[in-house]
Amino acid sequence: MRIQSCFLAAALALVSSAVPAAALAKPPPVELLHRAETGSMPKGAALSPDGNTLYVTNFGQKDKNNVTILDAHTLAAKGRIDLAGNVVESVLSADGKTLYVSNFGRNSVEFVDIATKAITREVKTDTHPKVLVLSADGKNLFCANWASHSVTQIDIGSGAVVRTLQTGPMPRGMAISKTGVLYVANFNGSSIDVFKGRDFSDRTRVKACAIPRHLALSPDEKTLYVSCYTASQVHAYDVATMAVTKKVGVGSAPKSLEVSPDGRYVYTADYGVETNSVSVVDTRDFSARTFTIPGMQRGSGVAVSRDGRHAYVTGWLDSHVYMVGLKADPQAPATPAATSPTAPHVAKTEAPEAPPEPSRRGEEKLETPSAKAAPAVVSPVVHATHTSKTARAKKPAPGAKR
Repeated sequence: MRIQSCFLAAALALVSSAVPAAALAKPPPVELLHRAETGSMPKGAALSPDGNTLYVTNFGQKDKNNVTILDAHTLAAKGRIDLAGNVVESVLSADGKTLYVSNFGRNSVEFVDIATKAITREVKTDTHPKVLVLSADGKNLFCANWASHSVTQIDIGSGAVVRTLQTGPMPRGMAISKTGVLYVANFNGSSIDVFKGRDFSDRTRVKACAIPRHLALSPDEKTLYVSCYTASQVHAYDVATMAVTKKVGVGSAPKSLEVSPDGRYVYTADYGVETNSVSVVDTRDFSARTFTIPGMQRGSGVAVSRDGRHAYVTGWLDSHVYMVGLKADPQAPATPAATSPTAPHVAKTEAPEAPPEPSRRGEEKLETPSAKAAPAVVSPVVHATHTSKTARAKKPAPGAKR
C-alpha cells in the first residue's frame, strides 16, 4: 500500500509539473445583462472615452437612423444620428466630442459633432470605406477602402487626404501602434500589410490565415491579435518578429475582436450560426470560453468596457445590441492552453443548442469572398489532465456574409 501511495504521489507531481499554474486560468462564465434595439443590420460598436455612452452603426439604415446612441451601463436609448448614405463603422476622438464614421454609400468619411449630431466635415475616400483607426496623437485618421485595395490617410486638422496606401485585396481590419506602425488585414488576400516610416513607404506583407478580418493590439503593443473567420480562431502574432505564437479556437466565424484595457481578455463577436456567440480568450494561458447569446443572430461588432469585464456585441440580423458580463471567477477545471501555432485550443460552447439559421435577406454581398468558408471546429471542454474527442460543427451557411 505504501509503495502504491508513493507511486501515485510521484505521478501526481509529474502531472503538476507538466501543467503550468496559468493553465488553470480559464475565462469566467459569461452572462447576458442587457439588450437593446438598434437600427437594421447593426455593424460596429464604439464606446465613448469616459465609458458612459455606446454608439452602434446601423449599416442597413439608408439616410436615417445610421447611428444608435445608448447608455453604456443600462443600454437605455439616448438618441440617434441621421446621415445620408449607409454608415459602416465609427471611431471617437480622444475627447469624445467627435464621431468619425465611414459612409459606404457616399465613399467618404464624415466628422460628426456629438453635441449637435451634425456633420462638420466630409472627406472623400476610395470605394467603400469601412474600418477606421486614429493615430495615437489624434492627428491622423486611417480608413480601409474595401473595394479599392487601399487605405486613405486623412489629416484631422485640415480634413485633407495626406496619402493613399496600396494594400492587398479587400483591406478591412486595422490597428496602429503609438509609434505609428500601421497594420492592415487583407480580408481576401490571406495576409497582413505592415506600414512603417514617416510616410508609411516601408511596407512588409506577412502571411496570415484565410480571411483575416479584424485586428487589435495588446496594450503593451507586443502582440497583434487577428480574427480568422474561416478557421474560427484567434491568432496571436509577436509584433517584433510578426510570427504567429498562439492559435486558439473560439466561436464560429469570428468577425470583430477587441482587447480589454488591461490586456487580459480578447473578446470576439462570432458571426457563424453554429454558435451565434461572444467568445472570451484569457491571454494568460490562451484558454477560451464561448457563450451563445440568447436571441442574437450573427454577431458582428464588439466593444469592451473600461473594466474589461463587460462587452457589447451587435446582432447583424436581429437588429439588437447585447451587453454581456463576466461572472466572478469560479474555481473550475481549465481547458488546455494553446502552446504553439500547430496545436490550437478549441473553446467550449456553453449553450447546448445553436439557434436556427436566420434569413440572409439584405446581406452585404460585397463582403463575401470567392472562397467558401471552412467548417468551424467546436468541442467540449478538455480538462488539463484528460483527453476528449472533438466534433466538427456544420459549415457556415452557403452565401453567408463574411
